[in-house]
Parts: sequence; C-alpha cells; structure tokens
Amino acid sequence: MLDRLISAVVALILGFLVWLYARSRDQEMLDNAPIPVSIVLAPHQADHYDLETTGLSQITASFSGPPSRMRELRGQLQRGELRVNKMLTVPEDRLGENRFLDTVRIGVEELHPPPGVRAVVTEERNRIPVTLRRLVERRFPIRLDYTPDEPIAQLTVEPASVLVRGPADILDRLRALPTQPYVAPPRPDGGLLREFTTGGPAALVDELEGRPIRTNPASVQVRITMQPRQRLYELIDVPVQFLCPANFPLRPRWEDERAGKVTVRLLGPAGEEQPAVTAFVDLTGRKFEPGLYADEPLRLQLPKDFQLTESPPRSATFRLAPIPAERGETPNLGGARGP
Repeated sequence: MLDRLISAVVALILGFLVWLYARSRDQEMLDNAPIPVSIVLAPHQADHYDLETTGLSQITASFSGPPSRMRELRGQLQRGELRVNKMLTVPEDRLGENRFLDTVRIGVEELHPPPGVRAVVTEERNRIPVTLRRLVERRFPIRLDYTPDEPIAQLTVEPASVLVRGPADILDRLRALPTQPYVAPPRPDGGLLREFTTGGPAALVDELEGRPIRTNPASVQVRITMQPRQRLYELIDVPVQFLCPANFPLRPRWEDERAGKVTVRLLGPAGEEQPAVTAFVDLTGRKFEPGLYADEPLRLQLPKDFQLTESPPRSATFRLAPIPAERGETPNLGGARGP
C-alpha cells in the first residue's frame, strides 16, 4: 500500500516537472521595448506650475510570456496603447521656489501589460528628469516686432501693456513683451508726397524661451503713421556762380546783386535737411566777348535721387568786362573760376 502511494506521489511530481519544462519552453521574450511616459501635475497644482521634461519622455522595459499574450502585447506597443501616466505633486518644502529640478522614477507596478506577461523595468533607464517653474502674472509694456522700410512719423499700440501669465524665472528677465513679427499693409499708390496711416491687429507671442505663456488680451491694435517717401523742396536764394575756362580774360559780374540768386524747386527723398544744390553759368562752352549777357542757361548740380519739378531757370543779366592789367605787368590770365 505504501509503495503504491509513493509511486503515485513520484509520478505526480514528475508530471509537474514535465509541465513546468513544457511551459518554460512555451515562453517568448521582448527586450528593451520603449514605453512612452506622460507626466502631469496634480490637479490642485496644475494651474500654478509649468512642467518641462528633459530629453525623451519614455523608459525601457523587457517582457516575457506566452506567445498569444506576447502577440497581444506587441499589438498594444504598435498602437501606442501601453503607456505610463504619472501624476507628480510638488513637495511642500519646494512650493516657494521659482524653479527647481526633479527626477520621476517609474516602477514596474505602473506598467499594465496583458495578463500572463511579466514585465521587468531597466533600473538605469526608468528615470525622467523634469523642470518645474512656478507660474505668476505680471503686466508688461508691448514691444512691436516691426522693421519698417521707410521712416515712421508716429507709432501707437493699444493697449500699451498686457497681463502675462508665465514662469516666474523667465518673466523676471523680461522688460517688454514682443509681438509676433508684424507686416504693415503696403502704401497705396500716390501716397509718396503725404503721410500715410496704416495699422491693424498684431498677435502677441505665446511662448518665451521655449515655454508657453498666456496673455490677456492675445493681440493688440497697431497704428503707424509713415513719413512721406518723397518731399517737395523749395530752395530760395541759391547763389549762382560762374564756371570760367582757364586763362579767361574777362571778369563776370551781375548787374544786380539780387540777380545772382535763384529759387529752385526739387522733388526728392523725404528728410529733415535741405538738399545742397549748386547753380552756375557755364562760360566754357563758347567764346564770349566783353558786354552784357542775359537769359543764359543755368547748370544745376543736384544730389542723388533729386530732380527738378520745372524747367531749369535762366540767368539774369550779367556783364563780362576785361580784367585790367596793372602797370608794368602783363594781363592776369587766371585759371578757371567756378563753383
């Protein structure tokens, strides 16, 4: 009787060992699978801190289990269904800090593979560094991000300042909140000689130093008055000179001193300063004799990009008289005189 009982126990043990061996041969393994991790702040702190993960938000884990369960696991990994959702709470002793670093550790108990699949987390690759920044609200003036291609007479932004909510350590360095790059509408045709007012909404930036911010309002109204691109200039009493050839034996002189000045009207780039213009009578073009001359063409030297708005003026009456020679000397045949 005892022999039969011992034989039955031995047979049972051997059967169990065979079952274990067969089961161990019917296992599959998957090593170093990347598992995405989503880290969020506790609901009561989510509006008070900005959370930034450093590097990849994932860990690696290895799995083993029956082929059918491992196929199910691979499907979950391919569809992104196997992931870790981790809730982080800022410790009370760090609530007053504007910025601090922390490390979030993911344990194997936070993985939920299919039943029958065993998970092992790689200990050195289950930590995710995070940066936490305390959020504050402050008011800042607006800085328009705009590079004009012509002079601005007046620029207004409404409102001139906005309320900004963002990380305290970043706002501590901020002096003015920039807008998104602003492009002004083109100047209409025919607006070259008068001021031109344009404007519109300009969106404010929604991040600073790579971190999101919120502004109230989200945009401002811009009003820009452009100076005219061109301007009409009236130059009064421009002196008229004489351009004389070398060894010219005659001396030019105006019959009336007021006649030696002219008024010139120019069109050119808008500016604060009056353009420099030189006016002269060219006596080098032909032979002149002593006597009176009038209505001679005037030559004008104009600055770049300037032009006359009317026909060039003519000269008033001037006299050409011989240059008297001093006693005992030959006549002075001086060089060219001109502007």
